[in-house]
Amino acid sequence: MTLMTMAILAGGLLLIVAVARFLTKPNEYPEIDLAEIDREELFQVGERLLRESESWSAELTDRSVILASSLEPYIVRAVRYEVEVEADFDAVVAYVRGLSYCPVQRRETDDKIEEMLYEKSTGSTSHEWIRRSVHVSPPPGTNRDAVVVYFEERPDAKTYRVAFRSVDSIDGKAIPPFEGAARFIVNPAIYKAEETAPGKARIIKVEAVDPRGSVGAVLNNYFVSLFFFRRYMFDEAKAMRDALLGEQA
Repeated sequence: MTLMTMAILAGGLLLIVAVARFLTKPNEYPEIDLAEIDREELFQVGERLLRESESWSAELTDRSVILASSLEPYIVRAVRYEVEVEADFDAVVAYVRGLSYCPVQRRETDDKIEEMLYEKSTGSTSHEWIRRSVHVSPPPGTNRDAVVVYFEERPDAKTYRVAFRSVDSIDGKAIPPFEGAARFIVNPAIYKAEETAPGKARIIKVEAVDPRGSVGAVLNNYFVSLFFFRRYMFDEAKAMRDALLGEQA
């Protein structure tokens, strides 16, 4: 092997390493304590997301379910779904609340564990809590750990909403990760349910998740988000629709 050939091979190897590093470099986020989060500001961010996401083009549809996504405003893909149902609004609120509220530890599936880390009542129509969601992956995959604070309110009889985002500590005390897990980030997001007419409701969710760990923005946006997170959200929306329609049957 000539010196020139060796130099070309070494250069090619370095290029491959550099590209791999670029693709898998995780995004950086500041650590957030619960006390730093402004509840009203988080709701304002959520409402702005709802308005902006109305212009996103539909990508997946299934009867009364529409899903769209965008690479703005976050550095990872944000996903929006909208569900229209004919159902009692209190049943809609109970279902949406149950997706996020976790009063006792539960194992939703073989690979998902959820538990409550913090809970506080802030009035007759508002509530807040911190839930940990762990996605367990068999080796050689990496477990994922999300710690998210939820601010719930029902400002009027026809509206229910939950603003949420990741949090790292409570009153200065860090929340340790689940053993063997990499923490993933949930950017500021919102769930909103509205009674559009007697017996009819619309539910909208906008959420943006960054897996972090060894997965960077490029891989997340064009692979993980498209082939996992977007499908996960779509399945969640369809299951909601089917469950609420089933209650009416």
